[in-house]
Amino acid sequence: MRLDAMFVVSRKVHQAIVVLAAAVVGGCSYNPQGGVVRSASLSNQIDLSEAFITPPPGGPEIIAVLENRYRNGLAQDILLENDTGIPGQNVIIVRAYGPMGAEAGIETLKTDIIDLHDIRNELRQQFPGIAMEMSGLYVQNRYGPFSYATGRSRNGANCVYAWQRIATEARVFSAQRGAITWRLRVCDKQTDMRTLVFLAYGMTVNGYFLSQRWNPFGDPPEPDPRIGKAGETILPQQVVDPTVVAPTSYGPAPVATVARPRTRSSAPVTTSAPPTVLNQPIEGAAIVPRPENTDLSEPRVEGSNLPSTGLSTRGGTVRVPSVSGVSGLSGDNARVRVIRPAN
Repeated sequence: MRLDAMFVVSRKVHQAIVVLAAAVVGGCSYNPQGGVVRSASLSNQIDLSEAFITPPPGGPEIIAVLENRYRNGLAQDILLENDTGIPGQNVIIVRAYGPMGAEAGIETLKTDIIDLHDIRNELRQQFPGIAMEMSGLYVQNRYGPFSYATGRSRNGANCVYAWQRIATEARVFSAQRGAITWRLRVCDKQTDMRTLVFLAYGMTVNGYFLSQRWNPFGDPPEPDPRIGKAGETILPQQVVDPTVVAPTSYGPAPVATVARPRTRSSAPVTTSAPPTVLNQPIEGAAIVPRPENTDLSEPRVEGSNLPSTGLSTRGGTVRVPSVSGVSGLSGDNARVRVIRPAN
């Protein structure tokens, strides 16, 4: 009985010590005046300039970048503009594998080996209610081959889902060279299907890992064997570098603004002043009567002092319009003289 009593007492003492220690730790960590509020999510929103992959110039605008860091790499969801009104978000999903160093997270990023079974599941999740058809054509951008699927929503929006894995070998880590996988989900009403697929050609990898051995792109290609070889002719046929992608025409076409012609202002109406009458007698002055039998008409010219031209004044007459006539022609009295050369 004595040993049992000692065991019970020691057990109660141990429990009291544990409770006291928990209270001390809790009291040290609790701040009754409040503190910094932290989110329970592992995703952190980072600056737009830190997007690991960016769309081509002229493509959809990046509106947010969410990032998770792991022991063996990082994951980013690069959110793009979207005004289609259909469920889902235009996004670039990036998984980059490499040595994280001091920025490593706690968890491990799952290996992302893309297969058709996973792609079919992703199509159903990313495009609910849209029949997406995978293309069997071989396509390749500057990082290597990629694949894509296309579809059209009920409200007329074109949709494209493209995916690619950039790695020198099948394994995620081969001598720690790393790998990059990305998926592009985009829908737009104003952009045609060909332009949406063309976005996958202009994807640019902007991020990298600070390691001399990290190189998922592989060794640089060998130069053209014709270079410097005698008897080979190289013409400047290819003007544009194939790795350069021209800006895309994503989104609504620019609206052509037509300048409205200026309305011509009506011509100013000028009112003529009443004619000034000259030689008007001054009020109150005496009026001198005009002499009787005074002819004020122009003098009649009987002859001409001009030299003779040898022209005869004989000939026909031409009718001229009458001021009062309805048809514009006058009677026989209104005639003008026509001078014709003499025979």
